[in-house]
Amino acid sequence: MKKRNIVLMVFLYIFTFGIYPLYWFCSFQNQLKKTTGLGFTGGIHLLMFIITFGIYGIYWQYAAGKRLAILGAKDRSIMYLLFSIFFIGFINPFLMQSQANQL
Repeated sequence: MKKRNIVLMVFLYIFTFGIYPLYWFCSFQNQLKKTTGLGFTGGIHLLMFIITFGIYGIYWQYAAGKRLAILGAKDRSIMYLLFSIFFIGFINPFLMQSQANQL
């Protein structure tokens, strides 16, 4: 998995007005697909996210947590799901990337 600076991610998240998280979403999913063989490519996930008006993103965050667990990270998929349901899912990319950086 590609290591990214979390502080830089926060700045890009804010200063690109939400465009960077979409890039990160696709890139991170492509890396998960490459390492685990599970799921679709990032572009297909982005399309599903758009078609379902973001609802697919809630499932994806749970599934990404499970895929990170397969790679050896602590299974935090339920936490990602709950954060998404209770509208604080915007911090999940930073937590996921932090887990990926530790792998």
